[in-house]
Amino acid sequence: MDALGFIKEFQKLYTGSPQISHWTRQSENCDYGDIIVVSKNSYMCFWSSNLENCLYCYESRKNLDCADCTFCEDCELCYQSIDCVRCYGSNHLQDCKQCRDCSFCYYCTGCNDCFGCAGLQRKQYNIFNVQYSKDEYLKRIAELKKTPEAEIQKQFEAVQVKTPRVFMHQMDNQNCFGDYLLHSKNCYWCFDSYLCEDSLYIFNANLERGTKDCVDCGPIANTFERSYDLAYCGYLFDCKHCYWCDYLNDCDWCINTWNANHCFGCVYIKHKEYLFLDKPISKEEYNKIVPRINAELAKMGIIDLYGLVNYKV
Repeated sequence: MDALGFIKEFQKLYTGSPQISHWTRQSENCDYGDIIVVSKNSYMCFWSSNLENCLYCYESRKNLDCADCTFCEDCELCYQSIDCVRCYGSNHLQDCKQCRDCSFCYYCTGCNDCFGCAGLQRKQYNIFNVQYSKDEYLKRIAELKKTPEAEIQKQFEAVQVKTPRVFMHQMDNQNCFGDYLLHSKNCYWCFDSYLCEDSLYIFNANLERGTKDCVDCGPIANTFERSYDLAYCGYLFDCKHCYWCDYLNDCDWCINTWNANHCFGCVYIKHKEYLFLDKPISKEEYNKIVPRINAELAKMGIIDLYGLVNYKV
C-alpha cells in the first residue's frame, strides 16, 4: 500500500466509526459538561480538572465551590473571575493572585478586603485604589452594594486605565515566551498552559500536566512527552498526529484510540498493539511499513518527515 492508499483507507475507517459524545473521566456527578477529569459535583463545566461543587467553569483546575470562572486555579468560593490563582471568597476578579474577600479587582496580589482596585499588592481596605480604615471601608461597601453594577463598572474601568499592564502573564517560569503560562521551563510561543518543559507552540495544556519535548500540541494537551501535532488527548508518549486519544505509546495517525502501543492509522480501538489501519501485523512488518508510509507522506508535503526538530528557545 502506498501513502495515497493509506489516506483513503484511513478516511474510510474514520467516517465509518462511531464518535464519542463527550470526554469525561474519573469524575462523579458532572452533568452537561465536557473534557472534565478527576472532578465531582460540577455542572456545565468544560476543559477543567479537579473541580468540586462548581458551576459554569471553563479551563480551570483545583477549584472548590466556584461559579462562572475561567482560567482559575486553586480558588474557593469565587464567582465570575478570570485568570486568578489561589483566591478566596471573591468575585469579579481578573489576573489576581492570593486575594481574599475582594470584588471588582484587576491585577492585584495578596490583597484582602479590596473593592474596585487595580495593580495593588498586599493591601487591605482599599476602594477604587483609595485607602480607608476598617470602619470607613465597611460603611462605604454597604453603600456600594446599593449602587447599580453598571456604575461600579464605570468607576472600576477608570481605575484600570491608570494601571500599567504587563505584556505577558506568567508565573513560576524559566526561559519562556508566551502568555498565561504557569510553572514551565524552556518553552516558546505557548499559551494558556501549565507545567510544560522544552516545548514549542503549545495551546491549552492545562488539565493535570502539560508537555515535555513536544511541538504543535493542543487544545487539550494533557501529559505529553516527545510528541507532535496532537489535539484533545492525554497521556501520550512518542506519538504524532493523534486526535481524541488516551494512554498511547509510539502511535501515529490515530483517532478515538485508548491504551494502545505501536499503532498506525487506527480508529476506535482499545488495548491493542502493532496494528496498521486497525488490522494486526507483526512487529517486523510494522517496522517496515510505517517508516515507508511516513517517508511517502513527507515527500507529498503532508507531514514533516522528522516530526520533532532540534530547536533552541
